[in-house]
Amino acid sequence: MKCFLAVVPCLMLAGCNHHEVKTEKTVTPVRVSPVDLYQSKTGGRYSAAILPGTQVNLSFRVSGIVTEIHRTGGRSLEPGDIVATGTVLAKLREEDYQISTAQQQGQLDAAREAQRNAAAQLAQVMASRAKAEADFARARTLLAQQSYTQPDFDAAKAQFDATAAQVEAARAQLESTNAQIRTAEANLASARLALRDATLVAPFAASVVQRAVEPGVLAGPSLAAYTLADIATVKAAFGVPDTVLVQVRMGKRVALTVEAWPGREFIGTVTTIPAVADSTTRLYQVEVSIPNHQLLLKPGMIASLSLDGSPGEPLPVVPLSAVFRDPANPADFSVMVVEDRVAKVRPVGLGRHSDRSWPSPAA
Repeated sequence: MKCFLAVVPCLMLAGCNHHEVKTEKTVTPVRVSPVDLYQSKTGGRYSAAILPGTQVNLSFRVSGIVTEIHRTGGRSLEPGDIVATGTVLAKLREEDYQISTAQQQGQLDAAREAQRNAAAQLAQVMASRAKAEADFARARTLLAQQSYTQPDFDAAKAQFDATAAQVEAARAQLESTNAQIRTAEANLASARLALRDATLVAPFAASVVQRAVEPGVLAGPSLAAYTLADIATVKAAFGVPDTVLVQVRMGKRVALTVEAWPGREFIGTVTTIPAVADSTTRLYQVEVSIPNHQLLLKPGMIASLSLDGSPGEPLPVVPLSAVFRDPANPADFSVMVVEDRVAKVRPVGLGRHSDRSWPSPAA
């Protein structure tokens, strides 16, 4: 059964001194509207902030004086400029690291020379040991035949033992020089890496967000020389309640619009669904990735998007003009309904406001 909104008609009665008088009844015309059912969706519209797809702070790994920064069109790079992958953004004074590299190269050359000397020394003492071993074997045979004196045998044995010790010492020296070479090679590689790190290179094609270096400035790991943002793909971040989050799926296609490009629609896909809500807002920050090859979307823009959720419970709705304060309790609200052709006050509870169009009421 449909209920209708109405205005109570006025009824006027008169009487005096038990004399019967004629009752006049004035009919007040009213307009009624049917109570409709509205089924909302759990998705709704949301505002999202456009963010870079990737943003990084670039710093020098080593310290030094900045001698050169990238220039384009006769000027230094400024926020908003686009740089390609591999662009040399800035350089430190390379002489400091070239000197260090030369020193490490010299130490490596010295270690290799020591290795050659140790190898030659080992070869020499091994030859001496071979001779001493042969002399010792002959002395042992002659001693068994009683053709060799004991002192001569003891001397041959002492010579053999001495040369054996010299061989072990030469081998240890050779191993030491090998370790020195490995250390020198590592130091040289570190010096060459430091020399390469004196040049700051763009790791990907990006837009310059900030530049904090000038020629002559002392730069190092503690200073973010450049901030770069990859905006070939941007992200739209927006918060949703848990009732909507359960409807969101990875890879879901979402259409967005921005005021800067009226009438144009951008399509993205859901790439981030958080596991934890923001402790302050209790909302979950969902991210939608959007291809931006033409660079039309800029970080900081506000986008509008809709999420199609599952239908909610149907609720009765009436025009806002039909709601008034309850005469019996001004803190509550009521509407007028027509039951059996009689207008009555009925208390109601207010829900969400909807901007849906309303049909013209019937007279």
